[in-house]
Amino acid sequence: MQNQYTQIQFIAANYSKLQGLRQVPVGLLVASVSVWALDQQGDLGVPIVLTLAAALLYWAIDRFYVNTFGRIRPTAKMRRWESIASVVAGGLALLAFWLDTAYELPFSTVGLVFAAELFEDFLRATHPLKRRSFGLYPENLTVAGLILFLSLLPLTGLDWWKALGLPEQILGILLIIGILLVIAGIWGHVRITRALPAGEAKHDVNPL
Repeated sequence: MQNQYTQIQFIAANYSKLQGLRQVPVGLLVASVSVWALDQQGDLGVPIVLTLAAALLYWAIDRFYVNTFGRIRPTAKMRRWESIASVVAGGLALLAFWLDTAYELPFSTVGLVFAAELFEDFLRATHPLKRRSFGLYPENLTVAGLILFLSLLPLTGLDWWKALGLPEQILGILLIIGILLVIAGIWGHVRITRALPAGEAKHDVNPL
């Protein structure tokens, strides 16, 4: 009974971020842009089209979750924190991208930023739990560990992205991040569909 209550409390407090399919458009966008960047003379309109397509897919996924499971409205404090975290994460990602493209660093700052953001998200979601935190939210921590490993792997002298036929580290890490986000998103979606039957969440209620 206690484990079931903990799971319900965890899902209610983290309902939006546990909707894993929301990560799929982001992952697809990151991966597709990295592939587009391989063409040095690629059409500059392609990233705009890809961004619009990702935004449309994200909207469709949002409608799917609302219609299937309902909506839980986060508290004002949670919305404020999510907004601040998004702005900080975006700024750090842009800074990391500039560092990776301007300098030949023996590691990926973009990868480190993504790994740190995923790890912070895991800690923020699970910090009230005394145990079973990994079992309730394993995908972000797993993906963060893999990205961290690949980001630091060049320090050993192994240019792993060249094995994928990619000329630059930044392209390799973005492609892998995109793929891993898609996998994590599907993983998370499978978990929440098993834990929360359709129609379980109520509309417009505050989290526990």
